[in-house]
Amino acid sequence: MDVMECIRTRRTIRRFMDVPVEMRKIGDILDAGRMAPSAGNLQTWRFVLVVDEDKRRKIADACLQQFWIASAPVHIVVCADTDETKMYYGERGEKLYAVQNAAAAVQNMLLAAHAHGLGAAWVSAFEEGQLSNLLGVPPTYAIQTVIPIGYADEKPLEPAKYRLDVVTFLERFGARLIDFNWVLGRYSFHVERALREGKKLVEQAKAKIKE
Repeated sequence: MDVMECIRTRRTIRRFMDVPVEMRKIGDILDAGRMAPSAGNLQTWRFVLVVDEDKRRKIADACLQQFWIASAPVHIVVCADTDETKMYYGERGEKLYAVQNAAAAVQNMLLAAHAHGLGAAWVSAFEEGQLSNLLGVPPTYAIQTVIPIGYADEKPLEPAKYRLDVVTFLERFGARLIDFNWVLGRYSFHVERALREGKKLVEQAKAKIKE
């Protein structure tokens, strides 16, 4: 599937089959997280892969007793190095960039899981101290997310989403568009015209060089 289809069809999965997941797929998912963008290319994320059944139950307990999480055969716990981002970017790095870096990696992994025919969820409700102690996470790292992954045992309906014209403004916050498709069409027209004119200029320049 192409990337837009993957984005449109991905769903949050909370019920999983009792079927193991191929480690090749897990490797691809982790690699997708590794390839995410990050502030200053610091790559401040760290991923803890958990497959042990007893530890998965304890993770579910630490996630405010969301025991459905334990049914997923694979967990990926995403941590962020807040000290390193603070060292380079100060308080904004610690409180914003570290979180954004991890979030970009999480979204990549969710899409990669879906592309591999797997279900996953983004879980951020947990008792961080309990989870850190369980996984041995150093105090310089903040746990951002738990991603339970497995073969889906449900087919959730498409959730309601706001229309594009509700969440998008033109040139200034609050400047709503009556027909956003018309605006995109007009913009596309101008871009295509500029490309044609640019191509013509390039061809003229090549002709002069040959002379």
